[in-house]
Amino acid sequence: MDQPRDPLWLKVKNRLTRRPIPDFPRTIQIQTFTGCNADCIFCPYGETYETQPKGKMPIELFRRIVDEAAEHGVRRISPYLMNEPLMDRDLFDKIRYINEKIPDAKVVVTSNGHFLTPPVVDKVLEMGDGLHELYISFQGIDKDSYEKTMRGNMNFDRTLANVDHFLQTQRSRGLERPKLWITMVDTAVIDARKAVAYWRSRGVASKYTTLENRGGNIKDAASFSRTRAMSYYSTCTRLFKQAYIMFNGDLVLCCVDYSREQVLGNIVGSSIHAVWNGPVATEIRRRYLGHEFDALPLCGNCKIDEVREVSIDVDGTETISETEIAAEEAN
Repeated sequence: MDQPRDPLWLKVKNRLTRRPIPDFPRTIQIQTFTGCNADCIFCPYGETYETQPKGKMPIELFRRIVDEAAEHGVRRISPYLMNEPLMDRDLFDKIRYINEKIPDAKVVVTSNGHFLTPPVVDKVLEMGDGLHELYISFQGIDKDSYEKTMRGNMNFDRTLANVDHFLQTQRSRGLERPKLWITMVDTAVIDARKAVAYWRSRGVASKYTTLENRGGNIKDAASFSRTRAMSYYSTCTRLFKQAYIMFNGDLVLCCVDYSREQVLGNIVGSSIHAVWNGPVATEIRRRYLGHEFDALPLCGNCKIDEVREVSIDVDGTETISETEIAAEEAN
């Protein structure tokens, strides 16, 4: 918020580089069903699986979410959350529904690549411009570190063959969509820089994201962090612009809230707009902006290897320039 004594140049800068908290989320992640075949060291899934509610989102609820998002012009929808999306047999029908209702929305999917088999590759490429980006969480570029990181039934050779087939098929057909990204979390177990350089040398977009302890849910995160030192994460923007909806309609605080420590509300008998602007969400944002982290589940325990280049002011604005730490792009 501008102050009366602020110079004109600062007021202009604030208007150009700051945005208010939206009254509807800019991006939405939807848990279409529960389940994942991996057990990555940086993900709480394996530890929380036994106690997690399990199920599949009714198609009527999914469509209602998309319909409401269409009314508010949501910029991006990701039809997955805390799961492996390619295990959902109806995934591509759901993406088509998003395309139909919100043609301008960016549709992004992150997968571990295990189920990116040749028949699935054909389905992905048949989506054309309907699927904008496909992120493959591919940890490192050597078999040992990859399998130590991703665990579960993940197999380095199988995933690499799947990605190679995708690239070969997409290029042979002269297709540009979806854009393929290879992403990974920067840990001491893998050589992220070497891996990123490898993929880029093949003309594939690639990046690594900063390790975080997922709201304190990864108790030993510091033991495999690259720096061996983690700091509290106090400049997060997720709760200010992103909505995370579980299969049963619960809207949770964050994409790392596997145990539903903080449910903002349920949209089955309500709406995304009502829950997003409800008393629970509003009070959490107020406390976060006031740095009352000890009073907040997840946020009060969240640590990362290094701080993002982003600031949030007490009036609820954020700077545009931010370094992306995308937990949703490194499931």
